[in-house]
Amino acid sequence: MPKVIHLNLRVDPTQYIPQIREVPGYDYIHLVRQPKYMVNLPLLNEKVHYLSEIFSPQEYVKKNKVSLMHAHHAQLGLLLLPFKEETSLPLVTSIRGRDATLANQPVDYLEGMKMLFEQGDRFFPVCQYLAHRINLWGCPADKIRVLYGGVDLNLFPYKGPNLQGSQNIVSIGRLVEKKGHHVLMQAFEKIKSKFPEATLTIIGGGELEGYIKSLATQLNLGPSFRLLNRVPKDQIPELMGQADIFCAPSITASNGDVEGIPNTIKEAMATGIPVLSTNHAGIPEIITNNKDGILVRENDVDHLAEALEFMLLNRHLWEGYAISARQNVEQNFDQNKQLLLQAKYYDELLGGS
Repeated sequence: MPKVIHLNLRVDPTQYIPQIREVPGYDYIHLVRQPKYMVNLPLLNEKVHYLSEIFSPQEYVKKNKVSLMHAHHAQLGLLLLPFKEETSLPLVTSIRGRDATLANQPVDYLEGMKMLFEQGDRFFPVCQYLAHRINLWGCPADKIRVLYGGVDLNLFPYKGPNLQGSQNIVSIGRLVEKKGHHVLMQAFEKIKSKFPEATLTIIGGGELEGYIKSLATQLNLGPSFRLLNRVPKDQIPELMGQADIFCAPSITASNGDVEGIPNTIKEAMATGIPVLSTNHAGIPEIITNNKDGILVRENDVDHLAEALEFMLLNRHLWEGYAISARQNVEQNFDQNKQLLLQAKYYDELLGGS
């Protein structure tokens, strides 16, 4: 069985574990830069190794019988270029969002990327939007294979929408600008008087926590608003199941940072929760407006408020959205299908079928 070195940012359940450890027909070594990035001890096993402890790539590759390298962010692909130069192994790099922009990147990042595009063998952007971005930067089209992130449909079984009663709006994501939580809060404030029973819950932690709390006070959202941070990943399906509407108000951040397609959108769609999102980055690749959910202009408070009001007033449309969304996820974003596609892309590089 061929063995792949996978280099990712850290070892925790959010970091593409299936795309590292569950690719059909492929064994793995889970590589991280240093021991401090091994942040989830239950995931530690004899296949977790540290880049900082490898002094001879050639000897390491020979000893471990490695066939392929896969960096799970562009920055990590740059770290593996010396490895490739010494070993001549094929190098695959996933492109996930910020790494296809110049947002908060080093001064020479673009030059490094051009070198990676030249020397790397394959690039796996997580949506067509990012594929287009890296192609404009100079990545040859014949090296690009779009590989959508998949959803474990066993963890997110279809429940269907709640067709009566509560009006719980939920958003899940790190508290960073590109997630657009502040836009959602302002939109919610605009409709709050019309829907006094409606609630907004934001689930996530991050650098903007203080700002989000301050904004909630400024907007006088009171008990209709909750911020839940540091929620364990295994509790997300249950919390998501309490939502009547799932909202992902993604925007392009002021520094240029963008999304690919947020996994939470896929998970909500799989569960059968009506989804409201924006026409940002790769999101229109998963949501067709008024079929799988509702799309609005990004960073537009009034448009988002109108859409929230429309959703709350037209509950009879929810089931149609939910059924279409689930079918879409099953067809195009099922984790098992995406892992098989990943294996197929590896096979192409290694001369397999």
